[in-house]
Amino acid sequence: MNTFRNVSLHLCSPLHLMGTDFQKMIWQILLTIPYGQVMTYREIADIAATKLHKEHMSAQAVGGAVGRNHIEIIVPCHRVVGSNGSLTGYAAGLLIKKKLLQLEKIDVSKFRIPKESEN
Repeated sequence: MNTFRNVSLHLCSPLHLMGTDFQKMIWQILLTIPYGQVMTYREIADIAATKLHKEHMSAQAVGGAVGRNHIEIIVPCHRVVGSNGSLTGYAAGLLIKKKLLQLEKIDVSKFRIPKESEN
């Protein structure tokens, strides 16, 4: 698993994610987002729809599952951004999300940071 400054870490045992089947599926998708890259809630919803053999999946439902991830660094929900180019929704706060993305050499200047009242 890639983490900060592109140092490779390997978990000693497999993750035992605890949540609904939908949440666990979304978290597994998050684990596929490469270090130094981001994915939108919409892109994740499209992947989930394909996995579930559905025509469409709600990006808001994905956001709900992402928000219930309790191991944020291991399951990298900081790599998920809004389709409108905003850095939105991170339990530890948007400043931490921005810093984590910067550690991965992601140019955060291209993302809009919403005011707290928008988040």
